[in-house]
Amino acid sequence: MMSVRFRHTIAYAASMIALMLLQTTLYFEPFARFSDFGTDVFYTLVSQILCMGVVPFVILIALNKGSAKELFVRMRYKAPRDAKACLLISLGMMLLITPYTMAFNALSNLLFRIIGYKKGLPIGTVYLGIGDFWLAVLMTAVLPAVFEEFTNRGVLLSGLQSRGSEYSAVIVSAVMFGLMHQNPSQMIFAVFGGLAFGVAAVKCDSIIPAMCAHFGNNVVAVILDYSTQKETAFGVWYEKLFSSNSILSIAVVFFILGISLYGMVKLLQYAARKAPKPVSEKKLLGLITLDAYSPEGKATLKDNAFLYATAVAEGAFVLILLLWGILK
Repeated sequence: MMSVRFRHTIAYAASMIALMLLQTTLYFEPFARFSDFGTDVFYTLVSQILCMGVVPFVILIALNKGSAKELFVRMRYKAPRDAKACLLISLGMMLLITPYTMAFNALSNLLFRIIGYKKGLPIGTVYLGIGDFWLAVLMTAVLPAVFEEFTNRGVLLSGLQSRGSEYSAVIVSAVMFGLMHQNPSQMIFAVFGGLAFGVAAVKCDSIIPAMCAHFGNNVVAVILDYSTQKETAFGVWYEKLFSSNSILSIAVVFFILGISLYGMVKLLQYAARKAPKPVSEKKLLGLITLDAYSPEGKATLKDNAFLYATAVAEGAFVLILLLWGILK
């Protein structure tokens, strides 16, 4: 008999395999002849809707033992435990993610410039007008907030909590979220984002805060990209401050990152206090209390087989992309 954890990790593994196959095909004909914009649109639509939407959904429905409603409730598609606290946490994370995204992106870009890493695929949006901006918001912010959260905080996180604890589920799902991006320059940033999204989801008992924070994070990236291309006052300021290698600029970036992280930790600590008291407390990064108790017992090797295989495959894929980006 297949456990909930086993069924969910099968669906997640299928989603990630589809993603890796999709990214690999973009290096070959006829996709290699697409324009940057064409590649971006094609990759985003197929990766989000098909790979992280249709594929895991169909597999879960096929393997699910209960009703579709029970499945979605297990994945936290429901009203939050405390609506007011959930609203505050959702709005707070959307605001705090802005300086965090700006600062972390700047540090990440600096690091990868130092080691000489170049992206394998020249995917990016050239903004010819405001219509392109709203298209980018749809593809870069709305779709990931829906489909990436469905796959990671819905399918994977809820599956890991079956025969697992809050603590282990949040950490493992965050690492897998980082690997899922299959982009060395985004991985570290995505892992920390995944930790925050996971804590918010389990403590509010709803996927809504994670979706809101994910949307906020990605829409900031779109605004930054648009502003710098169009050389708006904000874009010029951002370029001068966050693209400089001067000691002062780097110090300011670290200060902004520190303030935003402090605010995020305080917000997640508030979320933890509003949730039921843990049976067995364990602190994430020594700061945020999670429950280390596994009510359904420990996972077996069979339960984790597809999870382990996916982690190894994605880890190897990211390592190859990193080495290729440095050596080419």
